[in-house]
Amino acid sequence: MNPINLMIIMHSIEVNKAIIRDFYRRAIASGDLDYADQIIADDYIQHSATVKPGKAGLLDALRYISQMPKPATSAKPFMRLIAEGDYVVTNLRFAVGGQPKAVVDLFRLHNGQVVEHWDAVENQPESTLNGNPMMDGAVEIEDVALTGENKKIAGEFFQRVLVNRELVLLPEYVVSDLVQHQPDIANGRAGLEQYVQQNADLLVFQKIHRIIGEGNFVVIQSEGQLDQKPYVFYHVFRLHERKIVEQWAVKQQIP
Repeated sequence: MNPINLMIIMHSIEVNKAIIRDFYRRAIASGDLDYADQIIADDYIQHSATVKPGKAGLLDALRYISQMPKPATSAKPFMRLIAEGDYVVTNLRFAVGGQPKAVVDLFRLHNGQVVEHWDAVENQPESTLNGNPMMDGAVEIEDVALTGENKKIAGEFFQRVLVNRELVLLPEYVVSDLVQHQPDIANGRAGLEQYVQQNADLLVFQKIHRIIGEGNFVVIQSEGQLDQKPYVFYHVFRLHERKIVEQWAVKQQIP
């Protein structure tokens, strides 16, 4: 790619990231509804089942949040931020009524405004099978030049191993000492293989909707079924030297 074009693309991504950071900081944390009104497009499309449709629905939700009692002390929210093109993905944690939540928000932006949003929210358990917090681990973006290749690797892994159940291919895509953050999966490639085998009748991944990558991180938005109920899934992968070395996921039932 032409270096000038690459600089333009990277600048656009950083601008979009800044908008989303400010959305959390100003609109959600500080209740700045004027800022929210400015950066949310009039034709905003809402896919979250917990928020009313359109811009008015989101502003109502933000107004409600701003009126909620604030805790005396609050921990700084953990956030992973991944962007490509018009999309920005946040992978974060926060607490509601003392219950820790793991969240993935997916935003689409256009001309400096948020025009579309998807999400999934899941309760974080007190303990995990692998000993790793559901929300923890690396956040720094590296190897930006490998974005396209890492997206291809993660997409092939998801389709061939998780959708098609070709478990024999796991070593091609995943390191043996995989760091796992899904609470009910053990660490390591063997832990992932065992989980997929044991839940073959309960967990079915059916279709990939989007693959969004930035450097060493790739996010896959998919749909499927868990215990014969429709679910949306967001998997976040960290890659190193062309293999998956760390994995997170958040899922939510589709109403």
